[in-house]
Amino acid sequence: MLMALALAGSPAAAQAPDPYFRSAQETFNGLQVDTRLWFQIVLTSAGFWPAVPNVTYSRRLYDATQQFQRARGEEPTGILTKAQVGQMLQSASSVLNGWGLRWVPHPTRGRQLWVPIGLDLQATRTDLGVEMREPRNRFKLKFNAIPAASVGAAYEATLREMVGSGDSINFKVLKGDFFAIAVNQGRYKRYVRYHTDGDGILGFDMSWSEDDAPIYGNRLVTIISGSLWASMTGSPFPTTQRGTYPWEKPDKPPEPEVASQQRPAPPPSPPPAQEPAKVKFSTGSGFFVSKAGHILTNAHVVKDCTTITARPDGATPVPVQLVARDATNDLAVLKVLGQAERTLPIRASVRLGEGIAAFGFPHSDILATTGNFTLGNVTALAGLRDDSRYLQVSAPVQSGNSGGPLVDASGNVVGIVTAKLDAIKMAENQGDLPQNVNFAVKASLATSFLDANQISFDVGVPGEKLDPADLAERAKKASVLITCR
Repeated sequence: MLMALALAGSPAAAQAPDPYFRSAQETFNGLQVDTRLWFQIVLTSAGFWPAVPNVTYSRRLYDATQQFQRARGEEPTGILTKAQVGQMLQSASSVLNGWGLRWVPHPTRGRQLWVPIGLDLQATRTDLGVEMREPRNRFKLKFNAIPAASVGAAYEATLREMVGSGDSINFKVLKGDFFAIAVNQGRYKRYVRYHTDGDGILGFDMSWSEDDAPIYGNRLVTIISGSLWASMTGSPFPTTQRGTYPWEKPDKPPEPEVASQQRPAPPPSPPPAQEPAKVKFSTGSGFFVSKAGHILTNAHVVKDCTTITARPDGATPVPVQLVARDATNDLAVLKVLGQAERTLPIRASVRLGEGIAAFGFPHSDILATTGNFTLGNVTALAGLRDDSRYLQVSAPVQSGNSGGPLVDASGNVVGIVTAKLDAIKMAENQGDLPQNVNFAVKASLATSFLDANQISFDVGVPGEKLDPADLAERAKKASVLITCR
């Protein structure tokens, strides 16, 4: 993937004070989002980038890339050659292999964190989450959710505790929705980061005693911090395999069934030797968020597609480009060529019990291809196992609704329809048949995702309530039927 960073030859020098920055910036911005993020993770692992990976290019990242080149006695252009990419991968691979990074969910909140399971961590359940230790106590990580707490109060309490213990404060920051503090005491170092999560806070407390192999704590904490930031804000982050806890059992409660409409034909048994492979075909929903033609939908709707088309209201299907995809939070942005006539504003908050409506294109092979509109309420402000990324709603949704807008009574998007509970599995496991238990990604994650990808959108606010027929018309005119092949 990082080979995309290499350019043939060296960039030509200009007569500007800094002849290379603009070329380096253009090269970086031309990369896929995952490649941009992995480039920074590899640069961090090699010891040259001490910041959370993000999708935007900065003078600081430019300087870090130049530092890597200078360390090898080469011209600091900020653009890596193929040979330099190979050198960077070689420097980082032993560190990454030693860490064996995997993501794990918080035991009760579902938030994700990358952890170095290659350090042979021993995990123990706690009242607040989980504690993981390296056998020789050179590394310890607590992944906690603290109910009924605020970042401000937790920041002050943590700072008092650290100062009282004689720690030297190296770094501290307090924002409206998170805080981070880094300290050391002799050879021991500690980093604490918490974000607002519902009515409480969630984060990690990491300490380590070595910055040499295999720990490399200063590098490792940067990547772990980036994974939490992405999970809490909905920002893009690369995917890796899931790690497991010792107490997890093979038999798990039913997972939500994605609401995209999958219609691959079943393979014949036995298959004829010359029968051609079946072509993937699925449909989902989406909606315009910008006049520039950006469409928001679910990541699973456009997974593994060779071609993607979108059909706006009353129009013919048109090809679309995949701009960005966040598999962790099940969000994706597409773009059509040209302008969008109608868009939907996004409102980042919603109340329990509030009236909502869902619009989408369920079962487009047998139902109306002009769309489907259903009414309901917000029945919970979290999803399965208290996953705070989701809303639970009573508006009926079916296969094909995935990616469609969930709107309030004023026509503002408050969620993106993503899943419905597998009722049959629930009935088998719990002896009960749930009715209208459906889920949507919260709009707050969508706004963070759009911001991270520099996509403008209209901010919605509660306003005059619309008649259901007017609400349906507004949602319909901004929605699209998405086809994945």
